[in-house]
Order: sequence, then C-alpha cells, then structure tokens
Amino acid sequence: MADTVAIAQDLVAALNARDYAAVAQLVDDDVAIAGIGERSEIGRAALRDRLARHFAAFDESYGDAAVMTAGGGSPVAVRLTARGRVSSGKSYATEKVLLMEIDGGRVTRLSLLADAGDLQRQLSG
Repeated sequence: MADTVAIAQDLVAALNARDYAAVAQLVDDDVAIAGIGERSEIGRAALRDRLARHFAAFDESYGDAAVMTAGGGSPVAVRLTARGRVSSGKSYATEKVLLMEIDGGRVTRLSLLADAGDLQRQLSG
C-alpha cells in the first residue's frame, strides 16, 4: 500500500507550487474531478485545465494541512486553510477540504470542497 499521507502532502505542495507536472505524476490517467469549477470531468488534461482556471481566478495557497485517512488508507481528506486574493484585490482566508481516493499509489478521484457562502461573504464586504 502506498503512503497515502505522503501522496496527499505531495499533492498539496504541488498545488501550492502550481507544479502541474508534479500533480500529473500523482494522479491516475483517468482521475475523476469534482468541486474545482463546474460539473465533473475525467482525466489529467481536464484537471490541469481546471486548476489553471481556478488559480487564475483565485490566487490562493493552502496551509494548515491536516491529513485524515480511512483505516485502509483511502479515502483521504485534507483540511486546509486557503488564503488568497481575487483580481479585484480583495483577500480571503477560508477552510477547504481536499477529498481524494487513492488506488495503486495514484489519486483516482479528487474533489475540492469549500463553503461558497463564506467566501462570498468575505469578498462582498
């Protein structure tokens, strides 16, 4: 069994570095994606495009990562503090959860969950 905690930590580090090549090495060819933009999609190329759009709109980084795993190692949840800024210059800090399933040492399902209401309140004020 792959070290799911290390995979989760490596994924957070790659996201913070905007290192899409490192992200691609951590995920399965057919990774299922949800919660990063609209609707669900499949595949590394779709993930790269989603992440690029997300980080263009939300220049954010992730800290305070707390990795939580199931008894068998997967699924894995990472509670994060997302700190960022939008194009208007307003900044925010909000909690997000990165939820992933890992099989064979690769992330096979990835979702980024957030309280959209909290973010909206911070950016509208």
